[in-house]
Amino acid sequence: MNKLLTKILLFVTLLGFTSVAGASDRWETLRAINWVENPTNQTSVGRFGELGPYQFRPGTWRMHTDKPFRLAVQRSVADEIAVKHYEWIKRTLEQRGVAASVFNIAMAWNCGVEAVLGGRAPSVSYNYAERVTNLVDTFKERVRPVVAEEKLPAAHSDQWTLQQGGDTLRFRVMQDAPRFVLAAG
Repeated sequence: MNKLLTKILLFVTLLGFTSVAGASDRWETLRAINWVENPTNQTSVGRFGELGPYQFRPGTWRMHTDKPFRLAVQRSVADEIAVKHYEWIKRTLEQRGVAASVFNIAMAWNCGVEAVLGGRAPSVSYNYAERVTNLVDTFKERVRPVVAEEKLPAAHSDQWTLQQGGDTLRFRVMQDAPRFVLAAG
């Protein structure tokens, strides 16, 4: 009975996680932007003054933080600012009646929100947005549901692992209150 309940909880959790992930493509989009912007993790300042995994320009950085721009090369700080910038782009597009799709967010990331809203995005930004969108689609294809029996740890039945290629997702179903801890391996 306990195994059946655990399997049901896992199934419901996966469905819930899938619907949340489908509603918000933020992390996949940011991962793709990082891959397109700075695939080799260069830490030197770019030709236009851009820096870090998301290739922030100083003006964009200052929109979202008072932290020194040199911190843009630190992944945790860059991720924090990337989320703020992503959410700002998304909110701005939605407020102006433009779909906050992966394509539109990526294009705005590359050439600016006003260029997207005004329909003045250069062709290089369209190509950029297509590359980001294709990467996001690829990331989503890599994640597939795994049958619970395939990945049940023998010793700890309350821990679950989902693996696809080199990516691993681990979480634990707690006994008292529903709480999930996700860790990328």
